[in-house]
Amino acid sequence: MSYRESLPHPALRPYVDRMWLRTPERESPGAVSRILPDGCIDILVDVDSGEARVVGTMTRALTYAGGAKSLAAVRFKPGGAAGFLRVPAEELTDRVVSARELGLRWLEPQPARPGAASAVLAALERQLLTRLDTLSTRQEVRYGARRLFAAQAPSVQELARELGQSRQQLARTFRRELGISPKQLGRVARLQRAIDRLQRGPIGSLAQQALELGYYDQAHMARDFRALAGITPAEAQRSAGSIFPIPSLWLEP
Repeated sequence: MSYRESLPHPALRPYVDRMWLRTPERESPGAVSRILPDGCIDILVDVDSGEARVVGTMTRALTYAGGAKSLAAVRFKPGGAAGFLRVPAEELTDRVVSARELGLRWLEPQPARPGAASAVLAALERQLLTRLDTLSTRQEVRYGARRLFAAQAPSVQELARELGQSRQQLARTFRRELGISPKQLGRVARLQRAIDRLQRGPIGSLAQQALELGYYDQAHMARDFRALAGITPAEAQRSAGSIFPIPSLWLEP
């Protein structure tokens, strides 16, 4: 499988993390990847048919064994998709829904000639750019998501106080705009950072790393890994090349 990411147009960067292409020509038979929850919503467009699908925010990892289709796609930043889709994000959580079912006709471009993945990706980017003038988004959700991905993430209570909302109000806003609650996103963000840290090489024992990564103890880290990623921390440490955290979610503004 060939996979390539690119930065979106500068005007889209407050909302979009990456545009990406996946083509199957060099795919290794039997290769399996584990797709981690990341707090993001993606739009996938089949390069040959033009069919578009929306992948909602995930609460648990999925395994992917490859496929024969070429895809052009956009990965929104947490909280960045709702204004473009105009669908409550919580209705998409843990679902893959066709754009047609959602009434998103602008996501059904004419299919390009076979193999013209870059042209499909460029068309998808142009469609997003045309919607910026009418975009209505909640900035506090995108800000709150960045805070939860930070190395020293606040508690949900601290974040709610910072944004001038109650915990209940913040949870409702997050579910509507992002698809999951602030507490769930905090767990996802911690998992992403933890797997990235573990894959970069051992620094002390797992028990020590668990504390440094914000878990109560090693058992707490193991439970979260099982619930969200379906693997143990030790398995994640050995799985670079088949599990891919997304550092841009916490390393870029």
